[in-house]
Amino acid sequence: MFRILYIVNVHDLITPRFVCNALGKSDICVYNICALIFIWITILSKYVIKPAEYTTWQWTKTIAARVLFPPVLLWDLSKKAVNALLGETVGRLVLPAQDIDFSRAHINNVSALDKKNLTHERHTIVTSDGAELDTLEIKHAAQKDTEAQYQKYIISFVGNASAYENTIDDMQGDAQALQCNVVGFNFRGVNHSSGRAKSKDDLVTDGIAQVQRLLDQGVSPQNITLKGNSLGAGIASLVAHHFHQQDKPVNIFNCRSFSSITNFLVGQIRTSDSETGHQESLGKKILGWILKPIIKVLVSLTQWEIDAESAFKAIPDEYKEYIVVRTNKAGRNESVLDDPVIPHYTSIHAALKDERQAKKAELDTLIKAKQEAKKQNGADNTMELDKEIAALESERNRFKERKMINNHPYEPNGHIVNLEELINHNGKTGHTFFREFVQAANERHAIKPVMSPQG
Repeated sequence: MFRILYIVNVHDLITPRFVCNALGKSDICVYNICALIFIWITILSKYVIKPAEYTTWQWTKTIAARVLFPPVLLWDLSKKAVNALLGETVGRLVLPAQDIDFSRAHINNVSALDKKNLTHERHTIVTSDGAELDTLEIKHAAQKDTEAQYQKYIISFVGNASAYENTIDDMQGDAQALQCNVVGFNFRGVNHSSGRAKSKDDLVTDGIAQVQRLLDQGVSPQNITLKGNSLGAGIASLVAHHFHQQDKPVNIFNCRSFSSITNFLVGQIRTSDSETGHQESLGKKILGWILKPIIKVLVSLTQWEIDAESAFKAIPDEYKEYIVVRTNKAGRNESVLDDPVIPHYTSIHAALKDERQAKKAELDTLIKAKQEAKKQNGADNTMELDKEIAALESERNRFKERKMINNHPYEPNGHIVNLEELINHNGKTGHTFFREFVQAANERHAIKPVMSPQG
């Protein structure tokens, strides 16, 4: 349901007047010829994707639901009315970066960012509703001569008060460490990206546009990883789910995000007596429980509900990973902040508790069965069973590795520190954990060139 215009920088350099001046000609005929050439170049330099269309069956289901059950139509009209009144206002609260001045981070010449093995390109992606997304693409030399279908990409989704210009060091670090291409972009309304975010669908459309551009260039979805932080992780989860539904499975790394906007607001109520992000009073828990249904209706009416939990759960395990800032229970006290921006109740980690416990129980059963088999078999097949047990225990240990501790010497807020300052119980930083996930995903299902046998 969107269109993309992929605009290269040639427009800023080649104009009819520029060409005429270069030729030293001012004749109107020459100018017209140059104008035609310019139009031709402009057309060729735009990448256009036609909007997806509803199938007859989709239209039939949509119309039938509203004819047979009128309250659905009433709900649709109510959402449209409330969104028209409050959508942009709520959007400024959800995405405050739209009103932040990022002029100090302005990049005049992206080629000045080039360094060993890395080149930088600036693009503009224009969505179907006219939002122009300022986009930076970092290309690694290892990907230069690789066919598009085998190229590896990371797309970075920043938090709600940030711009990609603030994360260039991390983007370059990922590109160097993983020898892949990295794309950073600003949501509509942020810095040089035009438009305003009036609903969560606007931000999802922005993310879809970034992925779709790569797919249409021939990049395999299995070779694309969406790396989201905070709000960006919530949106990236919805974008990843969108493509999985289309049988275009991309990878998703969810960093320090919420399960839904409703839970985020309820979490703020539950922890309003504390700044830690994990301490809750009984009274505030009850108040949050009472207000949750009302909050959910109001958020849904504004069309700003971001149900990252459902989207993330629907994605197969081999395509997803996440981290949360969560101190061990013994060390959790009023002096430890963990993540005060995304309270624990709000986090994607808390939302996955039942799923996580079921998986742990399943792994424990498998480990116990392998250990029993090892006892019964004696020396037979011991090495093979040891390998299988070690693999299961490693997977079991993965649950602990997702919990990070803030190791920054001065900044107590674990939500805003760099991934390099987050460390899990095995001593891995957030950067290392993310990059290991990308490498594992590449080994599991990335599309790679088939190596011809040596003759």
